[in-house]
Amino acid sequence: MTLNEAISIMTNEIVLVLADNRPTIYLFGSVVLDDFKLGWSDIDILVLTEREISHKQADLLVGLRQNLLERYPGNPYFRLFEGGMLSAEAFLNRKNERTVYWGTSGQRITDSYKMDSFGMAELMDSGVLLYGNDIRERMIYPAYAQMRDDISDHVQYARKYGVIVGWLLDIARGIYTLRTGKIIAKTAAGEWALENGLCPDADAMQEAVLDRKEAHTRTGGSIDNAVIQRFADVIGEEFTDTIQLFAESELKRMKIDCKAISLIRNKDGVSVWRVTADKGSYVMKCFDKPEYRREIANYRLLISLGIPTLRVIAQTDCSIVIEDIEFSAYRLGTAEDINDPNIAEKISLWYKLLHRNGREYADTHDFIDEYDSLTLDNVRLIQEKTGTRGLRVWEVIEEHFEQIRSAVMSLPRTLVYSDFHYTNLAVARDGTSALVFDYNFLFKSYVYSDIRNVCCSLGNDEARAVFLYAYGEFDEYEVIVDDVASVLSALLIACKHRVFPDWAYGLAEKVKDGRLLTVVERFLEEEYDKH
Repeated sequence: MTLNEAISIMTNEIVLVLADNRPTIYLFGSVVLDDFKLGWSDIDILVLTEREISHKQADLLVGLRQNLLERYPGNPYFRLFEGGMLSAEAFLNRKNERTVYWGTSGQRITDSYKMDSFGMAELMDSGVLLYGNDIRERMIYPAYAQMRDDISDHVQYARKYGVIVGWLLDIARGIYTLRTGKIIAKTAAGEWALENGLCPDADAMQEAVLDRKEAHTRTGGSIDNAVIQRFADVIGEEFTDTIQLFAESELKRMKIDCKAISLIRNKDGVSVWRVTADKGSYVMKCFDKPEYRREIANYRLLISLGIPTLRVIAQTDCSIVIEDIEFSAYRLGTAEDINDPNIAEKISLWYKLLHRNGREYADTHDFIDEYDSLTLDNVRLIQEKTGTRGLRVWEVIEEHFEQIRSAVMSLPRTLVYSDFHYTNLAVARDGTSALVFDYNFLFKSYVYSDIRNVCCSLGNDEARAVFLYAYGEFDEYEVIVDDVASVLSALLIACKHRVFPDWAYGLAEKVKDGRLLTVVERFLEEEYDKH
């Protein structure tokens, strides 16, 4: 029996079991990449149905591979079929439901199936429809960032456990994807690495390629892990050179026909690009680190609450494209703007709207609180990092810590921006309004946290007075609490930097010279008077 005959038999058997569910069956991986090697390769399939697989169907599918092995004794292919079987809706929306999984170590009924980024890319680029209706237009192509993360995880696994020469092919494949954003067969990847002199141990790579090509006469041998480590070092260097491919792949996912792309800045895993397209010029932010990607959702949130932002053109789960401020109704803020009372007034109106419209959302939704990190352990971390352990202020704070934290957390919550600076400011060219952008530090907190943040950055007393007048009333008790909480919060942020930042030395002096103790005692007096 040939490989193709085995695929045909398996397809027909699956269809018989799932006939009432109108299955769609795909073949992908090494078979369709013309790189299937018996003894090395799996036969990758994906089965999607119109509705959830029944208990009876699941039981039949779980036993199908073994059933075919018994019907066709000695057949080398049926045990090699691997993949997931579930409804299309569950697969596309990552919902939990009855799922059949065939893997290397066996088969089981489970409640989910998640395809890795390489598998999804292979499926969408070169997968073959064996049966049913093709629904790949409903699938989302994996982000370059996700493929890069998966490559990184795979390489770390190879570093830790790799002792088989075939791991070199996996690493070569990873380098190819990092450089091109495309998927290539493992054998071809090894040959490409040899042609480009990428592997420090070329003889070992040659052995890996020959093992793969001549799998019917050779068995993949073991290899010193040090050889894998050296090649892993090569791919490690590749990760620093991938930001443009990441950006370009994100534009493709958003179906933006890009004519040119240029880097504006790249810092701490966030790259900012100017994109020239047929319909104009845009700015794109790409977030390499998952924890920074919440800014994308924050844009959606503010828009839903009726709070002005820069216009959003498109977005994915890893990036966002917004209007280019150089060609919009707004201009970028300047250092002079923070001295202008008229602009201070416009800034105040934006913040007032944020706080008013964000109050109900903060009360009814789970959202990161600015002071979630206010813990006794973190207070002790500050003492250690600033070298101020033993000062009287820390004794008082630790003694009354629960009282301090309770006061902070009991203040009414709303959404706060908490990152005001003129470089995050957009001013309407006609002078009628202003807004701030970059929402990575959007939190839930009390109103005065934002008021203090802005007033500290405004350039003169007149601008601050106009800002406060335009904003209107706020709870003065928040000022008393904030005098304590804001210093602790800022010092904690500073202490988590690898190098203690210059901006935090003044705060550390407040600890040392007694000013923090003064505001703590003022807070405690206020609490005593209240009760």
